[in-house]
Amino acid sequence: MPGFFEALENFKPRERVKPVVLIDGQKIEVSLDKFKEVIEHGQENFKLKEGKVVRKTVKRIYKHQTMLCRADKGYKFLDGHPYWPDSIVEGGFQWQTEQE
Repeated sequence: MPGFFEALENFKPRERVKPVVLIDGQKIEVSLDKFKEVIEHGQENFKLKEGKVVRKTVKRIYKHQTMLCRADKGYKFLDGHPYWPDSIVEGGFQWQTEQE
């Protein structure tokens, strides 16, 4: 074991590789926590803002729901069930979206 202690003194641990993400066509080194967040949500959902990696804002769109309303000419329902129209009559019901 003549060279064991000399090798132990000269031993250097490998440097850890910093995580890299590709955003807007640029490779950027980030922390491990930010890397996990980017991988979890997808790289296409992030952007560069003032040199920092930030998540893009999601624009919520309100979708108007239909409501069952009385109409001049509308449906008569089988057994009063709104998804089983029986016939079209005067003064029946009609599905309409709420007007703004």
